[in-house]
Amino acid sequence: MADLIIYGLLSGAIFAMAAFGFALVLGVLGVVNMAHGLYVIMGGALTHVLATQAGLSVPLAMLLATAATGLFAAAMHKAFVERIFRKNPLMVLVQTFGLSIVGVKLLEKTVGAGERLLRVDVPGHPIVEIGPVMIPTIELVVFGVAVASTIALLLLLDRTDFGRSIRACRDNARSAAILGVNVERVYTWTMFICGIWTGLAGALLVGTKPLAPYMHLQWTVDAFLIVIIGGLGSIPGVLAGAFLYGIANYFAFYYFPSIAPALIFGALILLLLLRPQGLFGLGAVVRK
Repeated sequence: MADLIIYGLLSGAIFAMAAFGFALVLGVLGVVNMAHGLYVIMGGALTHVLATQAGLSVPLAMLLATAATGLFAAAMHKAFVERIFRKNPLMVLVQTFGLSIVGVKLLEKTVGAGERLLRVDVPGHPIVEIGPVMIPTIELVVFGVAVASTIALLLLLDRTDFGRSIRACRDNARSAAILGVNVERVYTWTMFICGIWTGLAGALLVGTKPLAPYMHLQWTVDAFLIVIIGGLGSIPGVLAGAFLYGIANYFAFYYFPSIAPALIFGALILLLLLRPQGLFGLGAVVRK
């Protein structure tokens, strides 16, 4: 049982990285970005191509892939999403779903449709033993990056003027605009941050697990579920929700593989009945 908990926590770190951006976009823009999983796949695919075909070091490949995914997310928002968002925010869900399909097909044509895995080992210490459990060191590195990114995101949102602008737009975009906040710019930068964190998740994921374009929708659903569990508007809640989701996945698929998805969704429904705002949801925002 200890090994399931440990590996559940480690997989939860990747889930958290993928869900941070989804939580930001849903909280600030108020839309469900159905192209979110595409960013995970893009970050992983670019990392694999740059490391294996361009001959770059793995850290540099991850850095460039992460930056490219962030720029792609911001560009997609400016080119397509922004106009529809002004007219009918609800239609963004349909639009981003279509964009995700197009993006996945382009990835399949350019980098291939098969699963990719980038073998990454930490020199000198490829395996770490925690009691009877043997863990690849790269999994611990990913865990550390997830925790560090949570702290970085919290500092960005709480200690910077840009973070205060994001929170102002989340609370009331119209009031923020009256006070001089460039709302459209905040939305674009929010999408860029979403792409950065999600692309980094894909870049780290491809070094630990196989990744393929057809998995994009599953990653969108996973991110959405984690935000629901953790609670909208809470970055620490997303981290906690991701850890719980990772542990639940390992337990469900280990003990009841044939009905694991039903058990996970059943537990989610029960959680929403008992606590509709999620574990750490902020609830309604009251402006004084």
